[in-house]
Amino acid sequence: MSLIISKNKKLLKELIYEEVNGKPIYYKNYKLVIKGKKALEEVKMSSPIQSKIVSLILYFLISRIDKSRYEILSHEIGVRTKLGKRAIDIGIFEKIEVNKFIEKSSILPICPIIAIEIDTKAQLKEDEYMNYIYDKANDLLNSGTEKVIWILTKPKIILIAQKEKSWEIKKWNDDIEVMENIKFNLNRLLKEEI
Repeated sequence: MSLIISKNKKLLKELIYEEVNGKPIYYKNYKLVIKGKKALEEVKMSSPIQSKIVSLILYFLISRIDKSRYEILSHEIGVRTKLGKRAIDIGIFEKIEVNKFIEKSSILPICPIIAIEIDTKAQLKEDEYMNYIYDKANDLLNSGTEKVIWILTKPKIILIAQKEKSWEIKKWNDDIEVMENIKFNLNRLLKEEI
């Protein structure tokens, strides 16, 4: 019996997506993993459209960003915020700062200057979705991030949050400024790839 409890505790720990105020936020559908109806890897996976968007934005940014100043990290990079630990799909960091921690930390003690999110993998009730986005974006902004760009695949909108500015809601066919002189248009990126 204690072996089963021990295995379940270990599994529950692996099912934590983020941690805020000392409380875990689990991966979407984590209960199905505990019941043995899904594999752990299944709940951690991105959908094909999410993966494609991440890839396209990475290709776009890598071809335009000043690589001597900035480092782009992706794949649910863990960062420590004022409220806990968060996972970021794509983060643009000051290279000189992030390189101090790349090989030393499993979770970065600094936040990116720009965070780009595509949907979320968090287990949320339907009415908690926008609150989660609002809370996470504010947590990042209060922890040093200058801009959060959140791409939602359903509905097809992009939220842009910046400290001390009103949030903006854009469409996928709008130009989105990541940094000065670096803008992408998600619809155009998707069409150029087809």
